[in-house]
Amino acid sequence: MTRTETADRRSETQQPGGVLRRTVLKASALTVAALVTSVPVAADPMDHDGEPGDDRAVDSPVGFYVEVLAGHSTFPDEVAAKFRMKYDGEDRTVVSNLPRDASTTVVAKVTWDPKGTSGWHTHPGPVIVSVVEGELELVNERDCIVRSYSAGEAFIDPGQGNVHIASNPSQSDIAVAYATFLGVPDGAPATVFVPPVDCT
Repeated sequence: MTRTETADRRSETQQPGGVLRRTVLKASALTVAALVTSVPVAADPMDHDGEPGDDRAVDSPVGFYVEVLAGHSTFPDEVAAKFRMKYDGEDRTVVSNLPRDASTTVVAKVTWDPKGTSGWHTHPGPVIVSVVEGELELVNERDCIVRSYSAGEAFIDPGQGNVHIASNPSQSDIAVAYATFLGVPDGAPATVFVPPVDCT
């Protein structure tokens, strides 16, 4: 971008009083996120392929709390990424692409009560999860395998329609993780609940 284009772009977003429109939008997103501190996610009547869902009710979290630490933050630079996950003991690789239009990020602290569960859900983009306390059991719809992650371990959820559930198997201890949601469209929820999956 040339210096002239940069100046033109700044003048388009300049508001009276010297406040940039972009700054105001960021502050508004943070304010809204700060008001919704228990579960800042949205149930969506669409199923996970983006088509109108069936008549089953979407799943609900139980003993699961989300505290937004940083609401929608934009990338001013062009950002793209590709994550490749090969789960322990498996030959198959799961790929998640974060397109050049990486949208925004959301960072949250997530807490599970003993026996708490996130409910079945998906995310618009990949999520990097770092477990800092306790243990989590993660189940993906595509294979229904229970995978465990303990404090000091991390995992990446590929998002983009990957339906899954995360639960705390402990009967007495909480579980805590920090999650960085990538590729969340500005103003959209970082999590979309879906109808429960039968993994029995």
